[in-house]
Amino acid sequence: MKVAIIGAGIAGLATARTLKTAGIESVVFEKSRGLGGRVNTRTTQGYIFDTGATSVAPRGKAIEKVLLQELPQEGLIKVEKPIFVHTGLRVSRGDQSRATDRYVYQSGLQQLATNLAHDLKVLFNTEIEEVIRNGNKYIVQEEIFDALVLTAPIPQTSQLLWSMSENRPLANAAYRSCLSVMLGFSQPNPDIHYHAILEPEQVHPMTWLSIESVKSPGRADADKCAMVMQMSARFSQENYQKSDAWIIDTALQFTRSLYGESFHQAEVAMVKKWKYSQPTGLGKFEAVNTPGSTLLIASDGITGGRIEEAYECGVKVANLLIDIQ
Repeated sequence: MKVAIIGAGIAGLATARTLKTAGIESVVFEKSRGLGGRVNTRTTQGYIFDTGATSVAPRGKAIEKVLLQELPQEGLIKVEKPIFVHTGLRVSRGDQSRATDRYVYQSGLQQLATNLAHDLKVLFNTEIEEVIRNGNKYIVQEEIFDALVLTAPIPQTSQLLWSMSENRPLANAAYRSCLSVMLGFSQPNPDIHYHAILEPEQVHPMTWLSIESVKSPGRADADKCAMVMQMSARFSQENYQKSDAWIIDTALQFTRSLYGESFHQAEVAMVKKWKYSQPTGLGKFEAVNTPGSTLLIASDGITGGRIEEAYECGVKVANLLIDIQ
């Protein structure tokens, strides 16, 4: 069996890695020049920012053994400080009873995708807009495959399904957008007892703030501070088309309110716009992927947007193919 996998996000890499362990050949087609999808790291002027997912919380799922035992451990660290919550920028400890172990890489979380992709065949800068189905075969970039796995967000996956006259029960899958702001300050880290703050109700424009240089050593030069702020779904949707300068200025108003005047001016400031940030509705894995099918979907739109969920989805899809080999 030879399998085509569209997308080199965590689910796609999990699928390919699991297939390789079973001796099944696969080719991963990735439209961008990098791995990991929303597991994305940006480095500039000595600052390291995780712009999408900011840590891995294995939660006893398949990725736990892979992360802590099978992949290289170099640079992998456990995040020591917890996540607090905020209400209108008033920060409190919140309920710590549900806290879970979290891990990152000093060089950035995208290292996870790099490690997962070791010895896999990944073709970068290859956007697949159409797949030709010929009987029980699939033609991708003029190459013939026995099975096909689609891992992109559901809107993009649906376009490929349409190109093959395929229909799957994906109507429940929907997404929210997210504006992510990277900020580097020529100031030491604020004196805090957390590495991130969350606004779970999504009422305030700032739903998440990760102090990257508290989360992990080496994310900024000595006596400097790196942060990543993620805006709420509503704020992101309403202001998605606003200029980066306007979005950055808004973010700096919040850091000044939290940490004082010294955090009102950033040495480095950038915006990353995620059109399909997190799923807000899910299709059902068992309804979308039936046993015996050679056309399968491993998308966050059927399992959830966390890293551990994406990896679990990729493993489940790979096992369906292994069962019919």
